[in-house]
Amino acid sequence: MLEQGLVQVYTGKTSRINLSHVGLCLRAAGQNLRIFVMGFLTHPYIETEDSALSFLAPNIVLERPTLKDASAEKEPGHYDSIRIDRALERVQEVMHSNNFDIVMLEGINELVGSGPIPEETINELIRKKPDKLELVLTGNNAAAGTIEQADLVTEMVEHKFNEESINLDGKNKEGCIEIVTGNGKGKTTYSIGRSMFFAANKIQSSILQFIKSPQPYGEVIAIKKFPNLEIKSMGKGFIFGPPKDSDKHVEAAKNAWAAAEEEVFSLKYRLIVLDEINIATNLGLLHQDLIKKLLLSKPKDMHIILTGRNANPEIEAMASSVIEMKEIKHPFNKGIKARKGIEY
Repeated sequence: MLEQGLVQVYTGKTSRINLSHVGLCLRAAGQNLRIFVMGFLTHPYIETEDSALSFLAPNIVLERPTLKDASAEKEPGHYDSIRIDRALERVQEVMHSNNFDIVMLEGINELVGSGPIPEETINELIRKKPDKLELVLTGNNAAAGTIEQADLVTEMVEHKFNEESINLDGKNKEGCIEIVTGNGKGKTTYSIGRSMFFAANKIQSSILQFIKSPQPYGEVIAIKKFPNLEIKSMGKGFIFGPPKDSDKHVEAAKNAWAAAEEEVFSLKYRLIVLDEINIATNLGLLHQDLIKKLLLSKPKDMHIILTGRNANPEIEAMASSVIEMKEIKHPFNKGIKARKGIEY
C-alpha cells in the first residue's frame, strides 16, 4: 500500500496517445501494487493495450464501458450518458473499496467540461479520494479545475511527427527514430508502454537504461512476466548536476553504449529503447556523433526510442518523432520524495 497517494494528470493537445500510464502500470505491478483501470474511450490500439495489460494479472483489473469516440462525435447528446454514469459509480465504488492502490481513468479528460461529464463531478471525485490511493487521469484537454487540484500534471507536446513511420504497435514495416524529452514526468513510462505494446504483438524488444543502476525497480521485476521484452539497467545511479565520480559514470555509459551497438546489429530486436541516453549525452558521458552514426546505420525496420531531458538538437533533427513531456506540476517541488511503485 502507498504511504501517500497523489493525483496525476497526463494531458495534451495532440492526436498521439500518451502511454505513460501504461508503463506506470508495469512499474506498479512490479512492486506488487494493485491497479484498477477504467478505459472511457476507445482508440485504434485498444486490443493491443488490453493484451499488454493482461500480462500484469492479477495486479491489474481493466474495465471498459464501451463509449463512443470523442473525436467522432462532438455533441454531448451522442454519448451514452447511462453508461457514463454507471462507469463513474463503479469508479467511486472501487476508489473506496480499499482493494486497489492506483485507480486510472483512461481518456476521462476528454469527456469533462465541454463533454458529457460536468467538471464538478471530477473535482468532487478528486476531493473525496482516499489519502493512500493514487488517482491517474489521462486524455487531452484536461479541465482547469482538474489541473488546479492535481499534484502532478504533464502535458505531452508533439514537436515532430511522421505519420508513415510512427505506429504504436509496431505493425508498420518501416522503423522510426523517436525522441522523448522534456522536464515533465512520464518519459520512461511512455517508452515502457510502447515496448509493452510491441511485446504484446510478439515483436522482440529491449530497454537499455543508461543512468539507472541495477536495482529491483518495478519495471525490472514486472518485465519478467512479458515474453519478447528485456531490460538492462547499466548506469551508476541518478546524477544531479555535474557527475561527481565522473570516471565510473563514463565507464558505465561506455559499457551501456557497447551493449546498445551489439543489440542494434544483432538483428534480434525490432524496438530498442535507449532510456536516459539524452541525459548521458547532455552530461558529456557520450558524444552525440556516436549516436548519430548508429542511427544512420540502424536496420530500416528497427524502431529506436531515445529518452531523457535535454535531448541533443542534432539528434532531434534526425528523428521521425519528437515528443516533449512538459512539466506543469511536479510533486518533487512540494518536497514529496520518490515512491516505490510510482517513481521506481
